Amino acid sequence: MQTGKPTRSRRPAAFTLVELLVVIAIIGLLAALLLPVLARATEKARVTRVRGELHNIGLALEMYSTDYAGRVPPVRVNCNSDLAEHWCELPVELANERYLVRGNQGGREADFEDLFNPGHTYKYDAPGPMLINGTSPGTRQVWVPTNAPTDMSGGGQYFTNSIISPVKWVVWSTGPKPTSKKTLMTHSPLTGDSWYRDTGDSGVIVRYAGRNGLQYTSP
Repeated sequence: MQTGKPTRSRRPAAFTLVELLVVIAIIGLLAALLLPVLARATEKARVTRVRGELHNIGLALEMYSTDYAGRVPPVRVNCNSDLAEHWCELPVELANERYLVRGNQGGREADFEDLFNPGHTYKYDAPGPMLINGTSPGTRQVWVPTNAPTDMSGGGQYFTNSIISPVKWVVWSTGPKPTSKKTLMTHSPLTGDSWYRDTGDSGVIVRYAGRNGLQYTSP
């Protein structure tokens, strides 16, 4: 028979309510600090992807221009119709001639969706021919800075002919905030004042070609 002091059963250690609340508070603080960093990193990655896609569209436009004696596709503007919100859509010609993938939705015949503006293509503009509501011919005026294509600040003027304009064509994304004042400001997208600059900013992300076909991009 064994004798001795009785042993006490030890309860497993556990957090007190105060300790649990402290841990939750620390986790919440860390999350609050990390979420903005993650959001900025995500936006930066999306901007990088947009720049790459605009680059591909620029190549398609220059191939089209080479094949059609230097001409560029007409700009399309829709007024008082269900396609009004698809102003300056990517050219249907690029899809018809297989420079870009063709879609079957109105306003997205050239099916290259703006990453920051779902349901819409990236936008395209060029001085010269314009189609209103798909059929009525017109002439497109595009505002171009005076010292374009290398300096996009300061004043400028309107051009109606891509042959004499310092800028042959421009494609752009509406940027992270499609309805912001900066994105929709007068003379956007070719004025540098309307350009997206850094994560958390508004403004457009732009690629354009000079008269000689040399391409440029917003910073």
